[in-house]
This record gives sequence, structure tokens and C-alpha cells, in this order.
Amino acid sequence: MLDRRTDSNLRQRSDQGRIQEMKALIMIALLVSGCNTEGAIYHIKRFYRLPVSPSRAVIEAEVSRVAKRQKLPTSLLGALVQVESSYRVNALSKKGARGLTQVMPFNAKRCGLDADQLWDASLNIACGAIILKQEIKRVGSIEKALRVYNCGKVTCGKGYANKVLELAKTMR
Repeated sequence: MLDRRTDSNLRQRSDQGRIQEMKALIMIALLVSGCNTEGAIYHIKRFYRLPVSPSRAVIEAEVSRVAKRQKLPTSLLGALVQVESSYRVNALSKKGARGLTQVMPFNAKRCGLDADQLWDASLNIACGAIILKQEIKRVGSIEKALRVYNCGKVTCGKGYANKVLELAKTMR
């Protein structure tokens, strides 16, 4: 039978082991992702499904990373996030669009996600970028794709598209 001191020592060693494991994970995340410490901590918390509220800097880094992966201009994706949500992770529109890129729950499937996953900042940015990229390929221009992204059709959303494109010019 363990006495209290032995039990306490075991718990302390266990905690120290977890701390060492977290430090190792942070170093690996820094090396693999090329992100800063704040970004690494954000991704580790996401991995462990811990509550996380990313800073503007982390969101901007995610926008840049995703834009490069989707071969979109970073300024375009950043402008879309600004116009859609003003960089608010938990933004919810009156019609039910969610997160930074204001993806509608029924569109989550286009990205291989469940609607609840749209609240994850990284997944939301990636999903918004995937949808925008799909629409660019489908309609043949960024301006028309932004119109579709905004309202579902090429025949509406001209003001929205112009707003995103003008903002993107200032973000270069």
C-alpha cells in the first residue's frame, strides 16, 4: 500500500513527465510547422482538443499557410476573413454562417467536415479557402467566385466582391 508521500512523489514525477512531453511537442511543432511558439502552442492545444482562442497573429499565420497551400493570394484570403468576420473566430451570421470565413453548415461537406468543425479556426480558414478555390475553377474568375461565395450565384454579390478585392489590394 502506498503512503501519502509515495503517492505524492509519483504524481509529481507524472506531472514532470507530462511537462517534458509538452516541451518536446512544442519543439517538434516549431520545427515541423515553422511557426512561432504561440502558433505551436495553439496547434498543440487543438491536437489535444483543449479550449483555444487564437490571437490575431496566429490567425494571420494560418491564413498565410492555408493560402499558400491552396495557391491563393494571402491578401485575398486575408481580405475575405476581414470582410466576413472581422477576424472573429466565433462569428455567426443571421443565416447561420460560421467562423472566420463564414462557411454555411451545409457547405462543410465540401471540405470533408462536419458542421461543428467549422468553429475550429484552422479548419474554418481551410474550408473557406477550399470553397473559394473550387468556385474560382468553376466560374473562371476571382471576382465571380467571390460573388458565388457570398450569395451562391454569379448574378449577385458584386458589392461584396469589390469590397474584398479592394481590401486585398491594401493588404499586399
